[in-house]
Amino acid sequence: WQHVLILDESICQKCKAKQCLTFCPSGVFRESTEAKQPLMVLYKQCVECGGCRLICDNIDFSYPKGGYGVTFLEG
Repeated sequence: WQHVLILDESICQKCKAKQCLTFCPSGVFRESTEAKQPLMVLYKQCVECGGCRLICDNIDFSYPKGGYGVTFLEG
């Protein structure tokens, strides 16, 4: 279940700052070589900090259902 989505690819094509590329601590967003899809979303790398939803209005982020999110183990 993909919980991080780009809402409108055309907005990413026009975006000069591309803050999502540098802001995400786990590198979920990567530049793509495809013209139709300027950014790749590697949502499985997400650590669910939710920062992307604050940095860009074109990103749809929702926390996964209980039991499906990141599991942190000690040790």
